[in-house]
Amino acid sequence: MTAGICVVGAGFWATSMHLPAFAMIEDAEVRCVVAATEASARQAAERFGVPRWSTDLASSVAEADIDVVDVVAPPFLHAEAVELAAAAGKDAICIKPLGRTVAEARRMLDAVERAGTRLFYAENVPFIPAVREAKELVDDGRIGRVFRVKACEGIGEPHSDWFFDPARSGGGAVLDMAVHSIEFCRFFADSPVETVTAELGTFVWGDRTTAEDTAVLTLRFANGAIGQCEDSWSLTGAMDSRFEVVGTEGRIMIDNLHRQPLQVVSGAGDWTFPLPIPGLVADGHLDMLTHFLDARRTGTPSRSEGSLGLGVLRVVEAALTAAETGQRQTVAADQEGVPA
Repeated sequence: MTAGICVVGAGFWATSMHLPAFAMIEDAEVRCVVAATEASARQAAERFGVPRWSTDLASSVAEADIDVVDVVAPPFLHAEAVELAAAAGKDAICIKPLGRTVAEARRMLDAVERAGTRLFYAENVPFIPAVREAKELVDDGRIGRVFRVKACEGIGEPHSDWFFDPARSGGGAVLDMAVHSIEFCRFFADSPVETVTAELGTFVWGDRTTAEDTAVLTLRFANGAIGQCEDSWSLTGAMDSRFEVVGTEGRIMIDNLHRQPLQVVSGAGDWTFPLPIPGLVADGHLDMLTHFLDARRTGTPSRSEGSLGLGVLRVVEAALTAAETGQRQTVAADQEGVPA
């Protein structure tokens, strides 16, 4: 059965990733695009053959032919959009960060629970093909017990001015970039984050924002593994998207910017897997959105429920406190008493 989609947002991520991906999914049909201005909503809708466009979020998500609300707007709109979707009985997909704060994310999850709807957290990193293959190798014991994980995510400048306004974005490079790195590290450590330290600075964009443009986080997991996250808006002239997993019997390196050549070094030999595949597939968005719609249709758990996004925000808030106090912080536990 075809799912009717309302895409909330018409910026870079909507037009570069989500709208193209939905156009490739057989049982998905985008029926409305909502944006801040009629011009941007109409432009995105016409580009992707979407029949309706609007600036009215509430009425658009409540339309009878909408089943799923895909939130690809700035973070200050995430909670409102998900709450409106839940009130209308619609499932929601929300890009990272789930909210600007843990409190906002909790509001979203509470709204979904009351309504009996679902909230999927659109974190693409675990859906990247090279990351998935690396995880299979780790789970197969190819590099022994994982004890260190590292992620580097950096850009030179955010793609829109709203990122520099903490009221709209919620923060700086930690909330925008480190959420990816935290989830990568958690995914491979396969354990909750117990404590975190952080060093933050604003070195490049201090004339445009009070938020940090550079961050280095260290994570300690419940199983003893160590994680390191290097994230920035300050990487002049280049991007960075590299991951490393170190085990007792080998290591894995992934360079996401070269369509993910995957290098595995272990006692069984050394391999490199070049993956010359297009961006939508290489970055995991097509697989991620397909997976969400399949999970919704079958009623099965997804690999990235909204609760995962809440857990990442708990780590983010602990990291910000650690940077402010200069002391390692314990990550708050969830309602079941388990760290993020």
